[in-house]
Amino acid sequence: MSYETRYYLSDLTLGADEFNKLIRNHWSIENKLHWKLDVVFNEGAQRTKSGNAPQNLAALRKFALQLINQMDDKESIKNRRKMAG
Repeated sequence: MSYETRYYLSDLTLGADEFNKLIRNHWSIENKLHWKLDVVFNEGAQRTKSGNAPQNLAALRKFALQLINQMDDKESIKNRRKMAG
């Protein structure tokens, strides 16, 4: 068994259990979104780095992911993206 200590600065007056629940919920959402973007759109391999292009492309990928998630079929998200292409 191992333990990790994390430190956060906040003006919230919550107990440790409540604060932990908020933090875990936030990172759960973040991890699910970023994992999907990386798996479906291979976002980690994107090399666009200049101007507004990185932000614009990220916004388009998130928008496309929302549209793909609205589809009601048995296909995987990755296959839905390929079919849409």
